[in-house]
Amino acid sequence: MDKERIGKESVSLLAENGFELVDLKILMHGSKPLLQFFIDRENGGSTPPPASGPEVPASAKQPGGSPPIQPGGRSASGGKVGQAGGGVTLDDCGRMSEKLGAYIDVNDIITGGYILEISSPGIDRVLRNEKDFLRFKGSKAKIRLKKPVNNARVYYGEIVGLENGEVLLSDNLKFNLNDIEEARLHPGDDEV
Repeated sequence: MDKERIGKESVSLLAENGFELVDLKILMHGSKPLLQFFIDRENGGSTPPPASGPEVPASAKQPGGSPPIQPGGRSASGGKVGQAGGGVTLDDCGRMSEKLGAYIDVNDIITGGYILEISSPGIDRVLRNEKDFLRFKGSKAKIRLKKPVNNARVYYGEIVGLENGEVLLSDNLKFNLNDIEEARLHPGDDEV
């Protein structure tokens, strides 16, 4: 299974619907791959186009009101959803689950069954590129480096900006994007 291909091919479909791909994880759940898409609204909160496509008939729902099982053996549930991820709603996740699942199935991107999960990025969303750091300027972040600097790999600070490929944090901290293993928003208790 090619994570890069799945990510690349999903970007345009998400963009057509007013979303961006924040993160993609592929794990194994029993004998089936679990695809976890973390999406956010493009440009931080503009409303996506209205839903289109066929409604899932009530007869297709599982006993007990569970979400229907879609082609490929995936569940249409939306996963974790919160407003901190740019206002992604459960309906947004359900709609994109249907569209991404249909796209994966029609284009034979995955053979056999799989589980598809669509979620908001959450309040501690990952920051991957220059666009993310610029968008969240003024927010608190947790930066984990690939290699220690001054005997530490983890740093906390407010995002001050981005300059020449370096993330600028409060307290005059700066790290090259290529030296960052993972960066996430790190809201304080008063922001949650």
